[in-house]
Amino acid sequence: MIKLKRNADRRVRRGHLWIFSNEIESPPVAQLEPGAVHEVRDATGEFVGMAYVNPQSLITARILSRRKIPIDRSFLETRIHTAVEFRRRMFPYGAPCRLIFSESDLLPGLIVDRYAEYLAVQSHTAGMDSLLPGVLEILHEAMSPAGIYLRNDSPIRELEGTALEKRLVSGSVPARVTIRSHGLKFLVDIQEGQKTGFFLDQEANRDLMGKYAFSGARVLDLFCYTGAWGIHAAATGASEVVAVDSSRGALHIAESNSEINGAASRFYTVREQAVDFLKKTDESWDLIVADPPAFIKSRSKVNEGRKGYIDLNRRAMGRLKVGGILVTCSCSRHLSFEDFEEVIRTASHQAGKRMRILETRGQGPDHPVLLSMPETRYLKVIVAQAI
Repeated sequence: MIKLKRNADRRVRRGHLWIFSNEIESPPVAQLEPGAVHEVRDATGEFVGMAYVNPQSLITARILSRRKIPIDRSFLETRIHTAVEFRRRMFPYGAPCRLIFSESDLLPGLIVDRYAEYLAVQSHTAGMDSLLPGVLEILHEAMSPAGIYLRNDSPIRELEGTALEKRLVSGSVPARVTIRSHGLKFLVDIQEGQKTGFFLDQEANRDLMGKYAFSGARVLDLFCYTGAWGIHAAATGASEVVAVDSSRGALHIAESNSEINGAASRFYTVREQAVDFLKKTDESWDLIVADPPAFIKSRSKVNEGRKGYIDLNRRAMGRLKVGGILVTCSCSRHLSFEDFEEVIRTASHQAGKRMRILETRGQGPDHPVLLSMPETRYLKVIVAQAI
């Protein structure tokens, strides 16, 4: 049993799922066994919830249930089936989507992505590692996938003190899986690609290309990864797409994706850091997409990361034609939407560009936001026009 310090239960009782090491009264945090499940009680001894623990993590305990119940197979089945059925109502069979989104599906530390007939699974915490055998069995029974691949290679695991690994769990998973996205085909590298091979959180936003990539437009896709934004732009009539990324492997897949979608003659790749490319180019563009990795990995890096976002967007705005569109994104959870908008405002001032916001977006419905946990709202997309 874990006993919290006085008033340390307030945030958790409002629905948050994390308990930090400095909020625990007893037992001594160092005595907790990584992955073990405990009852959590407040300073008066009143039950708060069931949680798994890890003394090596700043987030020492994560709430699994508000009821005093066993965290067993029945518990996991209920949680997993609820998450899967919700996605089944929204996405047709085989459509790429995130089936389980960690805290937002009340399964802290668990990510499950579906690509066609295959599942990519990530466990981010020691506590979820202890539950993982049951999770994998239930997923196999519930989904009957052609293959399940475990991608426990996220840097988040290093904060938990857990080992990194990648392995096939069941069935087979080919080197490249073909998915469909808004009528287009994309190759996904589940085994070696970034995250689990594709940025599913942006799937609901790629229809933006149908709005803003007009026929004949020149498009610049920065941090293009495997080309999803740019190829969607080409499919809607863009006359030229330049896709920039520092990864040779990602660009190789992007080129293949352009070929299978009939866009190879209008799709050009450049292997370079995005900001370096912007520093060198003197060309102007009708549409620029900037979808970088998180510039802010921790709260201590907020100021440094803000400067990075300002610099990137200032340079991108400088290459926009009058009337041109910037689709700019941040996946840094430590940067609020209001702060990101201020970043864009500062960048426009520094660039000497008058910009107006046309619309804003966030992560898709397969990445729901738990209202009691602002941390689950991380993706920010701003569509702005130079006028």
